[in-house]
Amino acid sequence: MTPVPPPRRRPIARRGIAAGPAVVALALVVLTGCASGAAERADRVPAVPAPAGPNTPFTSAPAADPAPAPAKTAAEAVTRYAAAEAAGDWAASFALLADDDRRRVASLAAWADEAEDRLPLLALSDVVLDGSTVVTTAVLDPRLDETRFVPGRARIEWRPVAAGDGWLVSPTATRVDAQLPPDTEASAAVDAWLAGRQRGDTVRQYAGNLLGQPVLVDRLPAGTFVAGPPAPLDSAPDPQVAVHAFGPDASRFVRAVPVDGPVPLVALVAPNGDEWEVVGVEAPR
Repeated sequence: MTPVPPPRRRPIARRGIAAGPAVVALALVVLTGCASGAAERADRVPAVPAPAGPNTPFTSAPAADPAPAPAKTAAEAVTRYAAAEAAGDWAASFALLADDDRRRVASLAAWADEAEDRLPLLALSDVVLDGSTVVTTAVLDPRLDETRFVPGRARIEWRPVAAGDGWLVSPTATRVDAQLPPDTEASAAVDAWLAGRQRGDTVRQYAGNLLGQPVLVDRLPAGTFVAGPPAPLDSAPDPQVAVHAFGPDASRFVRAVPVDGPVPLVALVAPNGDEWEVVGVEAPR
């Protein structure tokens, strides 16, 4: 009787979670590597014997979430976390999460899924330790649309959490104060926008739909328009136009600029990065 050869085994495939593509290098801080060895310590799962053939099934080991990797100092925890977020290295930033934040997120996969909702960090500067708080100036990837506003710069107070002999980061315990362009520059932005509208272009204008009564500037007549000093959004004829578009926090970053000229109007402006843009126009009361 001819002996039957034992079934062949396929090699075990080991999967790791790949970090996202680099967004922008965090050039303004000294970065240190994050311990990520735990991500590679997934337990081996033995292959399941199966008949030999071209479609032999096999079982692969699930990738393990990275273990916590505390930094030596509170400031280092913040800079390492920011560097990982800027580079899209979700595994590295997940490894720096404090216990409460890690439990809330539950897994690296969930952490990666919610990356779009986190603060889009690009760089940190002026890292100062104030007691147990780390204060930084952050350069952010700015955004201005009807789903989210992100300033170009912000002052961030981080409150790292002690973990044994090291420190981890609690993103939910941070305080973010937007640093907007000077209000005095809002009037100049409106003047530039009006001159552009008279030429038929839309310089310094919001990329979305112009809010309020855009028909007021569809055909601006010849003449001189002069933008007055900016005022809080509440002074606009209808502040709810901006609130409905940008949410209840609109009053924090939208300004109302009165305009005197052949067609009196009020321009609504908001920052896009380091510049003000006109987001709406209304007839004065």
